[in-house]
Amino acid sequence: MQIRYAVAGKPIQHSLSPVLAVLTATHLKQAGLEVQLEEINLLESDDVTSPMAWAWVKKNRQRTDLSNRLYGVPSTPSSHSKLHRVASTVMSEVKTADSSYVPHGETLFHRAEERIKIRRGERESWISLTSPLKHLLSTRSGVHPIDDSLENGAVNQLRWDGKNWYCAGTDGHGLVAIARHFGFDFELTGVESPLLCMVGGGGSARSCATAWSNAGGSIWSIEGRRPLDKRGPWVQNLVSGDQVVDNIGMRLFVDFDTKPGVLESNRTTDCDLHLLSSYNSKEVGLIVEPTESGLQLDARWLLVAQHLEAWARIFSPEAAHLLPGLGLTMTRLHAMESALRAD
Repeated sequence: MQIRYAVAGKPIQHSLSPVLAVLTATHLKQAGLEVQLEEINLLESDDVTSPMAWAWVKKNRQRTDLSNRLYGVPSTPSSHSKLHRVASTVMSEVKTADSSYVPHGETLFHRAEERIKIRRGERESWISLTSPLKHLLSTRSGVHPIDDSLENGAVNQLRWDGKNWYCAGTDGHGLVAIARHFGFDFELTGVESPLLCMVGGGGSARSCATAWSNAGGSIWSIEGRRPLDKRGPWVQNLVSGDQVVDNIGMRLFVDFDTKPGVLESNRTTDCDLHLLSSYNSKEVGLIVEPTESGLQLDARWLLVAQHLEAWARIFSPEAAHLLPGLGLTMTRLHAMESALRAD
């Protein structure tokens, strides 16, 4: 399976998705899946048609190649080879997850009922979308959704198989996977149900609100730059600020109004998990950091979780049972970043 992979959005130079794509492909290749990332690109665009045009053609018109301070220009042979070489080394050295990354055991992304066989092209193009592209596709775009991300304006994954476009939203599924990984119990109901304390109403926020409500959790939408739509499928799970005080379930706070590359939020609340939504490719301190009320998680957790969900749901669902777990992938990502800095 020959894959051309790209990350598209604006800004995009900070993205670690190419590193994750190589790590995941290397893992699956060692597990026996014939997958080859023959091309990796960073596509800076505020128009979704530009990255889609990249996917249609084998040879693109000349464009400005973007560079990441960690891995260079992924579209060049030297950086491409470097990513694969370092990933192979990390794979051979990192066999288990850091113990602090698996507090309640490993989280896998295999769901037997979702192992569907999909049509494969000889060469496919996969695109991960970031801000501001997630809401630009509509039900009239000619793209086949595998979930409700298209109608919710929360598309962050595209797959072109040579004949058809498919899309999915994996931000929300990734958020729920993280919550479960750190002990949130979505079987609890009423005032004991898990509470998502969320700032923002953009594509990522809508995806997370949908997945969280579908899992059975409650949502406190905190006012931000853009309010969460009150007509979405999450509306029945919304609680007001007055009701929050009565909720005794575990709480996760995330602020989607922070700018890309900005590592702090100016909003906060007491919570069991404080999940940062933004990261950059500079050296990170603690991936899991204790706070007075619980834990603060680096935004790489959300990146890794939604990326693994993308492979499990739209990129390669037939091989979901071969995917590495959340804790192991986090461990490998941290190790690969360190190796790339030292290389």
